[in-house]
This record gives sequence, structure tokens and C-alpha cells, in this order.
Amino acid sequence: MTHETKTETKKQEPATLFELNEIASNVLDFSTTLRELRRTVDPNLIRQRAGRRDRNGNIHMVEYVEWHTVADILDEHAPNWGHTIKDIRPIGEITTVTVAITIDGVTREGVGTGKTASETGIKKAEHDALKRAAVKFGIARELYKREFDSVVQDENDIPEEPNKLSDPVAKSLGDMITGKQVGMLRALARDAKLDAEAECSQLMHCGIQELSKKAASELIYYLQNLQRNSAVQMRRAG
Repeated sequence: MTHETKTETKKQEPATLFELNEIASNVLDFSTTLRELRRTVDPNLIRQRAGRRDRNGNIHMVEYVEWHTVADILDEHAPNWGHTIKDIRPIGEITTVTVAITIDGVTREGVGTGKTASETGIKKAEHDALKRAAVKFGIARELYKREFDSVVQDENDIPEEPNKLSDPVAKSLGDMITGKQVGMLRALARDAKLDAEAECSQLMHCGIQELSKKAASELIYYLQNLQRNSAVQMRRAG
């Protein structure tokens, strides 16, 4: 005699009209929150600091907001927000900190870096991570976009030839090109599939061993820009 075992499968009840309305309301509320967070930051709250140096030696100022400004914006437009430190990882002299911000059940993360040996450096890493997580919700995104666009524009520029010095030839033994500079010039030219002596002759009208330290630095910077622009073009082509 066999016994059959019946397994009852409980059907999932469809969501009620009340539940559907509640879900739609939550989605609408979150969309409204995002729209508020993405509003342009008050210009009075924007700070500036010296940023990157471009290929011409010009220093570009970077606009940013303090971490406490970001926290104030979150408090105002998303009062239920919370943040968690997800990871602290020392890598040599640098420590990376990963921070997660959660708003209405949605979590986004950011990573910041600071000096390992300094307590201030660790705090800076946490604050930067907080800001980068907040950017993913739209806070101060226009500042990061402007900085990114500026870097891309600089990478797109065709590198100029070294400044034409009145006389690139060294005038004394102490002013002569160093062995390290010679090595860098030859390595950079080799990577760019160029003849170092030919480039020096064409651009500086002298041989590498005749260059002054200043002229050598100009030529090194030029070759570095050639290499960088070549790499950017290859990445885009791929």
C-alpha cells in the first residue's frame, strides 16, 4: 500500500491596491529627494584650492564643497539618510576608506584616500569618501563634471614643442644634462618609437649630451606629453 504525500503550494497573493499605492508613493518620494539633491550648490558654499598642473605648467583651481556642507544638504533634503564606513585599507603610505550612504533603502558608495601616518589623513579619506558617495546621489555633481571636462580638454590638446630657449647648450659643467635626464630622454623616445638624438637635433639644434639641465627638462616634458596623448588616443580607439 502506497501513501501519497500531497504538497500544498501557497499562491502568492497579488499586491493590494493600498500596497501598490504605497510603493508608487515611495518611488515618487525618492525621485523628489534626488531632484532636490541634484540642485546646483549655493555658490557661497563652494570653495577653491590649487589642483592639477597642465602641460604648460599652469595651475588649475579646483572647486569643491566641504564634507559638512554635503552633510547639511543631506540633512535638509533627505533627513533619513545614514552612512556607514564599509572598509579601511592601508596601502603603503596611503589608506583608502570606503563609505556607504543610504537614502530610502538605496545605497551608494564612495572611496577616499589619505596619509596612513596621519590621523588627519584618515579623517580626510573618510570625508572624501562621504563626498564621493554623495555625488552618486547628485550632490555637487556639476563641480566634479567641470573638473573632469577640464582634464579631458587638456588631454585632447596637441602637445606643443618645447619652448625655444635662446641657447639650450650648457654653459658650464654644473649646468650640463644629468645622467638621469639622459636615461629618461632615451627611454621616453624609445617608448614613442622615436630617435632621441634626431628629436633633440630637430627641436633643440644640438646633441643630447650638449643640453643644459633646463633644456633637457623641456624636452623630457615634451616627450612625456607625446606619450600621454598617444595612450589617450589608444584607449579611445579601443
